[in-house]
Amino acid sequence: MPSRQSPSLRQQLQGNGLATALCTDDFGCWEAAVASTLGHHRSERLQVSVPFAAHFRVGQVGGVGILHINGRGRLRLIREQQGLSVLWLPLRGMTAERINGQPLLAEPGTGLLYQPGDAMDSQTSEELEGLSLLIPTDRHQPLQNLASPLLAAGPLDQAVLSSARQLAVAAACQPAGMEHAADRFSEALRAWSDLHRPPGRRERITARRRRETVQQAREWMTARLEQRFGVEELSGVLQLSTRQLQYSFLQELGRSPMAEAKRLRLQRLRHLLLDPEQDRRSIAELMQASGLIASGVTSADYRHWCGESPRRTRLCR
Repeated sequence: MPSRQSPSLRQQLQGNGLATALCTDDFGCWEAAVASTLGHHRSERLQVSVPFAAHFRVGQVGGVGILHINGRGRLRLIREQQGLSVLWLPLRGMTAERINGQPLLAEPGTGLLYQPGDAMDSQTSEELEGLSLLIPTDRHQPLQNLASPLLAAGPLDQAVLSSARQLAVAAACQPAGMEHAADRFSEALRAWSDLHRPPGRRERITARRRRETVQQAREWMTARLEQRFGVEELSGVLQLSTRQLQYSFLQELGRSPMAEAKRLRLQRLRHLLLDPEQDRRSIAELMQASGLIASGVTSADYRHWCGESPRRTRLCR
């Protein structure tokens, strides 16, 4: 699981460089604001029992628009991307997406690139925080026949996500030379795009081995989520040093092996909560079956990752 955003990052995103553009608990007001920016769309509240709220803050660096979103209330939004490309980075909670018919899940630590002409059908978690970067064409030329718009694994994906977060912080804090953050983001996005443009960049043998190592480790952990294990045991199974294993995970996923194990366990918990056949088991039992400690801390971690409490996931499936 991606670690929680550090307090320093959350605080920096509250900098004066991002100005409030919308703060409302009126769904109609939110719809009007969305229509003014997205154009034609169709939206609906999926859970009217939960109070609705939306807070948008906006800024810009080097021509790249930054939108910091905080919201409450499960929504469905159907629209077509027009004009600019948009990179969406969830920070808390998730969005279940269908982009051009392809089902995808955007969660903290990942990103989705929407391109002009994309048809999107999105559903949000109950609570959601994230960043949208509005990218002009001089910083990104749309890609044709992109296999997947999800940025999650690999050094180039991680470079784009990291530079995007740094750009958002620069927009909020407005340090001297902040335009360089926009240039670094453009360079990372260009390198990522080059990989996806035909004929594409050939993958190095070391990169392929690193990717395969992480995949093998994830498969081993997935088969043993209910058990206790550590990075030393995992590195021994893969016959790697703990340093090599840690480096491989950080390069591929941007997080440590044990952080990924926690994310996999939270995924398992969500799967069990959504399964009607598990209704006789308590949430605490399902936490333990997922390899998690049945505690308030686990509930808080789940809420940060999923955007709702375990109880709410079970009730609203």
